[in-house]
Amino acid sequence: MDGATIRITVTGAAGMLGTALLRTVGPGIECIPATRMDADLASAPQVDSLLSRHRPQCVIHAAAYADVDGCTREPERAMRDNALASAVLAAACAAHGARLIMVSTDYVFSGEKTEPYAVDDAPDPVNVYGESKARAEAEIARAMSDYLIVRTQWLYGPGGRSFVAAILKRAAEGSPLRVVDDEFGSPTCTDDLARALWQAAASAETGIMHVTNSGVCNRLELARATLECAGMGGVTVGPIHSSEWPSPTRRPLRAILDTRRWSETGHEPLPHWRDALAACVPALCKELNIN
Repeated sequence: MDGATIRITVTGAAGMLGTALLRTVGPGIECIPATRMDADLASAPQVDSLLSRHRPQCVIHAAAYADVDGCTREPERAMRDNALASAVLAAACAAHGARLIMVSTDYVFSGEKTEPYAVDDAPDPVNVYGESKARAEAEIARAMSDYLIVRTQWLYGPGGRSFVAAILKRAAEGSPLRVVDDEFGSPTCTDDLARALWQAAASAETGIMHVTNSGVCNRLELARATLECAGMGGVTVGPIHSSEWPSPTRRPLRAILDTRRWSETGHEPLPHWRDALAACVPALCKELNIN
């Protein structure tokens, strides 16, 4: 694909990651955004029509039902919007000769492994959201060979709901903050992931990759760093155990992703999570009207 314009359709273009992809389009890419208004991704005729109209060489599949507690409450919707939609899209991409890059998640793992998860570790999800994304991965691998699954973790950025945005909003409202200190991961800025996805789209790599910002922290560290970046370092954040957090959903507590394959294939590691957070928080504060 070097030297030529690549026509790429982005699903979920109105979402948090989708808008980051639209913000970061580089030269040599013709980006065609697709939202749920353009096609129901679980409908084979609508997806076929979408690809027939756009004739993309590649599809970046950023659409998902990513509300973790929502998936627990609505398992049928989770399976339809995540697993079935991915299966339909993969079949259509195979039929149209388009490469497929699907964005997946650390939630396909239980978080019980003491070492970071490698790309070839078998999924073992502990909640509906993770199960729906694991099924999506399997459906894509069954349907085609020219695919790349990019697993990431703890996404945040402008244009959507995230842990980082929730911390900023609650602190600005003067709400008491208590954050779990036994859940670990790599916070990942959507703009950094989006740039990586554009690089992946221009490559010929297939299979699975893990892509996150560098470094690891727990949720409590992330909350405190977020407030420091926003000039609210004086806000008190109390630690709690994950078992104290009021949620119907079990979460993986240490599903850290091994990102070595990303580097081994010639890509620069993404910035450290603290640097990425410092760069992103001003935009989030502006979006949330926090002075």
